[in-house]
Amino acid sequence: MYFETLQRKLIEIARERVHSGGLTERGLARFCGVSQSHMHNVLKEIRSLSNASADRLMTALDMEIPELLSRISPRNNTDICLVPAIHGRIGPGADGDLGSIRGYVPLPSSVVKGVADPVAGWLGSDLVLPRELAARDLVLLDQSPLARAAPAAGLLWVVSEGTGLRVRYLALEKDRLRIGNALTREDPARWQSIPLQGRNILKIVRARIVWMGREIEKAPAGPADAAGQGD
Repeated sequence: MYFETLQRKLIEIARERVHSGGLTERGLARFCGVSQSHMHNVLKEIRSLSNASADRLMTALDMEIPELLSRISPRNNTDICLVPAIHGRIGPGADGDLGSIRGYVPLPSSVVKGVADPVAGWLGSDLVLPRELAARDLVLLDQSPLARAAPAAGLLWVVSEGTGLRVRYLALEKDRLRIGNALTREDPARWQSIPLQGRNILKIVRARIVWMGREIEKAPAGPADAAGQGD
């Protein structure tokens, strides 16, 4: 399944609502920030919507991704898996909590296959975030207790550090856990060292990052003008 499939289904639902009298083209256009003529052509599948306007259309229709997916034939939906999404972001100053779920995100089943207790989350700003990642990245997390009990080096891990969650490099050395970041990665002698005697490592190592999806549009999308610019 592709995002194009989801948008076509969204437009189909909008067209049904307009034909039934529940909504008007003018009302949808105003809500989505485009001109009425543009919305008319969208409903006739002559034009398309930007991602930002499609998000506004979903809000206008009072729909979310899981409901939209449920309206698509299962035959076309076998390659998509709905993964729980955590509340808050992962990073300093954020309230990310792997046990607090706010909804679901659709991900390819091939990516999720084999992941233990998968959850998805977004990264917040972090001055020492591992260089492989960036703020606002969507990440898929594997919460396997076996993997967390013996975290392998060279991978990216979500750890409970201070008052929140962080993404860090890890190295397990006998009775202590060493934690590195973007600044100390090349100098292990500067890695933080945490004694594990009398501590449960699973309370520190919370998950392993197994997949990352980068957001193309870094700046929040603003409302389009009345002429439908940007669409």
